[in-house]
Amino acid sequence: MSTRSQSNGKTDLVIHRVLIGSHQVSEYLNSACERAGVSLPLARALQFLAEAEGPVTPTELSRELGRSPAATSELVKRLVNSDQITADIDPNDRRSFQLALTSRGHSKWQGVRAELEAAEAYITRRYGKRQLTELAGAIDDLAAALNGAASA
Repeated sequence: MSTRSQSNGKTDLVIHRVLIGSHQVSEYLNSACERAGVSLPLARALQFLAEAEGPVTPTELSRELGRSPAATSELVKRLVNSDQITADIDPNDRRSFQLALTSRGHSKWQGVRAELEAAEAYITRRYGKRQLTELAGAIDDLAAALNGAASA
């Protein structure tokens, strides 16, 4: 089975085409985040904290974002300094912190969310809801297969 296909008169690896498509989607999402005044990693951090059922640790946030602890620490500092999250000492482990959104952080997330939803609506109109849903499922399957390969 070949992993090459014709695209614009050139023969490309399928995975390269996937990369190009994901880059284009990222550009739409980055533009939406820029309109909301945040980076894509910051938007993802706000989303994770907004959807959490309680405070989270920096380690949990780092794992969720797929970023190094040092990069997450810098992100946490920016969010604390802008009064979008609190970083309280964890009463169960005084060496760690519990992170939670402030009301300002919730407000910021709502603005970011609105921009991301507008970007998704645009992509959905251009591509089709059924096709986008199928594509998302296929990407989930690809990620699960790759995660399984990494842990094997």
